[in-house]
Amino acid sequence: MNSPTLSKKTMTITASALLILSLFLIFIKAFNILLLAFGGLLLALLFHGIAGRIEKLIKWPRGVTVSLAILLVILFLSAMSWFIGSSLQSQFETFQKILPATVKNLSDYLSQTTVGQKVLENFSVDSLNSGFEGIMNSVHIFFKSTFGVVGDIYVLLFFGAFFIVTPKEYVKGICLFFPKSESENVSEILNRIGSDLKTWLKAQLFEMLFIFVTTAIGLLIAGVDLWLILAFIAGMLCFIPNIGPALALVPALLVGLLSGVNTALTILAIYLFIQLVETGFVGPYVRKKMLSMPPALVLLFQLIIGALSGFLGVLFATPLLVVAMILVGELYIKRTLDRTLPSEKKE
Repeated sequence: MNSPTLSKKTMTITASALLILSLFLIFIKAFNILLLAFGGLLLALLFHGIAGRIEKLIKWPRGVTVSLAILLVILFLSAMSWFIGSSLQSQFETFQKILPATVKNLSDYLSQTTVGQKVLENFSVDSLNSGFEGIMNSVHIFFKSTFGVVGDIYVLLFFGAFFIVTPKEYVKGICLFFPKSESENVSEILNRIGSDLKTWLKAQLFEMLFIFVTTAIGLLIAGVDLWLILAFIAGMLCFIPNIGPALALVPALLVGLLSGVNTALTILAIYLFIQLVETGFVGPYVRKKMLSMPPALVLLFQLIIGALSGFLGVLFATPLLVVAMILVGELYIKRTLDRTLPSEKKE
């Protein structure tokens, strides 16, 4: 008598388990696409943030102010391309040409030390050259684009365009998955996520500008020929906390080694001083005024997401952590543990 019921329950449990497993596998396989969609969301939030500033000055409809925001960004990028685009391109081509000589200098310097000789035993000059050529081919694509965009950026732009045009529709769509009694709370959480991501973007753009300007000034004073391209790389990679500054230091040291060890050490001192100022003074001040996140937690999240999806994961790990912290705070700490969030205590 119980066998049909048992069989039905077993089939239901099995089907549910298979469905969950299938969704999980799809999520893992499509994780990079979801990251691109998230990048599009950040782009949309950037434009809506600028539009919000415009609205405070002129009380025009959101559609008009968003269009003005897009126009202003295009004009800004066009002006930057006009003023420094040719210099960037020229310095990049110079860097590409001197790369073999730079690698040879690095090899000669390493051969003079015991540790360096052990490194050269595993990596020959030819392998170093071929490795750097592969990197430079990828970077070459970056600089050949109109505004410095690569690969999947077109997909990101499409996602961004959809989010820019009808952001409220997506919020309403997500709220439909929840009971009516919870839809208002879900909407508030989504709005807070959008607000905090805008704040994070503002802080990050400020730090990127600070790194670019200070690095450019420091390298120019030191007499480094490729100061502009190196400062540009440092500013762009500042978007990736913890890992970005270390990556930016590599091409700078390679350029410095071409002129000698003293030049390389000078560049290293400049980068370390700027990072010290940013980490010890500028960064904490900006995060105190805007949005604070534990640095160790940021690094841990970068490593975890990076292991799942590579560069895209590292690129978007920090804003994803912003979202995760809000969800954990609102859904677990406040609702399950019934505790007040630290940010609310300050208020």
